Amino acid sequence: MFNERVRAVLGARALLDENDPRIGQKWAELIELLSENEKLTLDFLKVCSKTELSFLSEVFEEVAHNLQSKEYIELLYLLDKRYPDLDLKSHIEVAEGYID
Repeated sequence: MFNERVRAVLGARALLDENDPRIGQKWAELIELLSENEKLTLDFLKVCSKTELSFLSEVFEEVAHNLQSKEYIELLYLLDKRYPDLDLKSHIEVAEGYID
């Protein structure tokens, strides 16, 4: 159920033009979903696609701030190694700064 909810928001986000003001609404929905339950979020990230991860990188920082989880950051670094062409490192480093 969780994965389907996240994928539904990601699908809606993917259909929006980069200049569409509704992107902010999709980001807010993703942040809320991914901040609800750390385990579900980590489990989803482990199985998400490269394209999904690319869109999720837009909200790494806010989710990191809400989860306050070192495991989340560690998993993001592993995913960066899995998909080096996404160049996620700068997003992850900023997200890491949001952990107290």
